[in-house]
Amino acid sequence: MSTKSVYILKLLNIVSWIAFIGLCVKAGSLLASYGVSMFISEVGAKNLPLGLDLSALKAYDQIDYSIMVFCLTAITIFEALIFYAVIQIFLKINFVSPFHETIGKLIQKMSGFSLIVGLLSNVTVSYSEKFTAMGIQLPNLMEHIGLGDAFLFFAGILYFISQLFAKGIELQKESELTI
Repeated sequence: MSTKSVYILKLLNIVSWIAFIGLCVKAGSLLASYGVSMFISEVGAKNLPLGLDLSALKAYDQIDYSIMVFCLTAITIFEALIFYAVIQIFLKINFVSPFHETIGKLIQKMSGFSLIVGLLSNVTVSYSEKFTAMGIQLPNLMEHIGLGDAFLFFAGILYFISQLFAKGIELQKESELTI
């Protein structure tokens, strides 16, 4: 492999770690803010991570507030799991014979996690539209939900790649048996 390719792969590995850690911190801060808002002070609902303010929703109904925070946290956790699978691929890949069952399974997991993020994002958007229609302000919410359709498309692409990997694994095994 060329030096440029090795450099790019190392850079992608570092970016994956940064994204994974950032998403874990975001999920943890969402849960911590939720705990503060439910058990200590109402200010926690106003000061959620990255400018998210769900205090109007909490004032409307605590159960709806809890569901929304759960959905946002679940989306963030599954996004973090996607990056964790990428990190695992970087740790386990062998560029001499890259078609290995472990890599194929990790790509399938990424596809499944992306599907869950896409579906959960679309459900959360639909759920939040109910409150927006009632006039409840949910500033910066869409930035935290993400693009569900993009994740659904990404899940399809990853599933296709996992099927290619399965075929590559099959051909690699046949090649090893012939030699």
